[in-house]
Amino acid sequence: MELTKERRGGATTKQGLRDLFRCMEVLRCVNAGMPMQMASVFLMIAMKPGIHQRDLGDLVGLSQSSISRNVNALAAITRHGTPGLGLVEQRIGSLGAKSPELHLSATGKALVKRLLPT
Repeated sequence: MELTKERRGGATTKQGLRDLFRCMEVLRCVNAGMPMQMASVFLMIAMKPGIHQRDLGDLVGLSQSSISRNVNALAAITRHGTPGLGLVEQRIGSLGAKSPELHLSATGKALVKRLLPT
């Protein structure tokens, strides 16, 4: 089947793939080696602002250690004290410091705007 003839949601599959490729390139501009896991964590936080870190693993299918590692890399400062990507902020929420709420930083919100079609 030709990609240009298959339709899904009113847009051609080819256009959908172009849009996906554009999004991947935007993420690569932020971090050329960004793992898919990290992109998934970022996007889920963008979709569910204020999500508790402990709930994120079930939604993206990652272990808590992977969630912690990726959230730290997305934050302003990594767990090693080195600069992170500055896309996500951890805030103490209703469940306390052991399960912070996750929000996008101003930089993260700007990235989401770049990812969305105009």
